[in-house]
Amino acid sequence: MSANANPNTKNKTIGPAEMGSFFENMAMMVKAGISPGEAVDLLKEDSEGMSQASNAAGKMHAAYKTMSDKMTMGSSFAMAMKESAVFPDYAVDMVDASEYTGKLEGTLFHLSDYYRTENSMKNTFVSAIRYPIILLFMVIAVLIAMLAIVFPAFYGVYNNLTGSLASSSFNYINVSFTLCWILMVIMIILVILLLVGVAMWKNGKSKTVKRLLSKLGTFRQLFSNLDLYRFTSCFDMFISSGEMQDEAIKKSLVVAETDELQGKLKNCIEKMDAGSSFSQAACDEKLYDPINNRMLIPAERSGMLDSILRKILTNLKDNNEAYVGRIANTVEPFLTGFLMITLGLMLISLMVPLIGIMNSIG
Repeated sequence: MSANANPNTKNKTIGPAEMGSFFENMAMMVKAGISPGEAVDLLKEDSEGMSQASNAAGKMHAAYKTMSDKMTMGSSFAMAMKESAVFPDYAVDMVDASEYTGKLEGTLFHLSDYYRTENSMKNTFVSAIRYPIILLFMVIAVLIAMLAIVFPAFYGVYNNLTGSLASSSFNYINVSFTLCWILMVIMIILVILLLVGVAMWKNGKSKTVKRLLSKLGTFRQLFSNLDLYRFTSCFDMFISSGEMQDEAIKKSLVVAETDELQGKLKNCIEKMDAGSSFSQAACDEKLYDPINNRMLIPAERSGMLDSILRKILTNLKDNNEAYVGRIANTVEPFLTGFLMITLGLMLISLMVPLIGIMNSIG
């Protein structure tokens, strides 16, 4: 998650699943007529028995307690969220703006959808990485079986038949044996790199992992599209909560991770400060694809910017799923084919000498 919480409380941040659940629960209770303060108290009571269940549950219970205490002393919901130190700044700013404009319910539902989508994309991406790791382990297991069982068995047979394998015409089996070792070492290195990447991702170093993976074309497109999705969703939420466009884009800039998107957004901010509208600035900077860029200007003039932004979000989400599917559909056949080709070459290298021996005997 690219959320930027307060720097001094970075380790207290919670994941998108917990965020989505919190905002959804708050939205439903506010919709039912329960005040934010009472809703937080109810969530605090419900979480008391689960605070020891996991680290995330403990953080949420501590956050509920802090928020409840602050709101009891007269703080607003947004200020209480900020004091809890587990919510990103842009989420706090959205709630603050929505409380002022009376759009709290809609903003809470929007935040819930945003974090639910973030969690879904995260799980989809993890699943796409998990399967290649399993396949790599299978390849390694097969290579170990070849080296530990199959090759020694054939070496023994050939030594009995020809006296010495090294002095026979079957020296290229040694080449196959060496190649098998090299392939296994390569597979082990790939597994280690993947596991290290997953560990770095879980320990808050996702930006480093993304920077390395971005050197690959499909991953670069995926991360760029994800970045644009996060910004658009955040910007749409600020607009929906009643924030002005120039302030909305400035506050949404914090979720942008790639240098390319940050550069475009900063140029958009400069043009909006000079008097341009968001749609015109976005079109000039080619923020979206040509079709979506052309739709922004007439949509904003007709007062339908919110609708077009949500349509763009749907398109970006579909693109994200397509990129993840493309990665999975590329890696899986490649590793499966690699496994089959490796097995085939190993078996051929072992069987051809045996066939030669049988022909010479006949």
